[in-house]
Amino acid sequence: MSIDQTSPTLDEEKPCGRAQSLFSLAETLELKRRDMAVSLHSQTGLSLEKADMEVELSIAQLCDWAARCDKERGGVPSVPQSGSALSIPEALGVVGVVLPDSSPLLSMVSLLAAAVAMGNAVIMVPSPKYPLPALEFIQVLQSSDLPGGVVSIITGGRDQLTQALANHSVIKAIWYWGVWRVASSYSTRVPAL
Repeated sequence: MSIDQTSPTLDEEKPCGRAQSLFSLAETLELKRRDMAVSLHSQTGLSLEKADMEVELSIAQLCDWAARCDKERGGVPSVPQSGSALSIPEALGVVGVVLPDSSPLLSMVSLLAAAVAMGNAVIMVPSPKYPLPALEFIQVLQSSDLPGGVVSIITGGRDQLTQALANHSVIKAIWYWGVWRVASSYSTRVPAL
């Protein structure tokens, strides 16, 4: 795996610019909604109605994270009435995301949007059981105004790619869904999110 030390992140882009990129992804996914629902239906066996619902929820997640990014500057909501807190949202850099098999599009979009809202670049490993929705999402990424190189999708063996991500010096964190035994062997190499 070759990850350039200068992998683009959105850290220097203002939160409103990141919000605009996420809203653009949502709009582009809406335009490709039917194709994505058919892909989910044929790949996962979901009914067409449930597949369409997953696409709808994915669009809603992109819009939600775009709004959070714009309104909350990508940070966490404020503390309850009493007390105080200091929150300085800061991008980690390049984040690896190893996706679960359940809800392949929704899980991918939810995690991608959260990472991008904070200004991170993302390297995603799609579900090995249902990789096609993630690969078809590449068209959505290419048609949006998200800067090129901010999101990369790589395919292959989940354990081998997770090991490569965990051992790579540029990767600052990994979100991992898989076998605990495998995940625990990487936990000392990369900080958990």
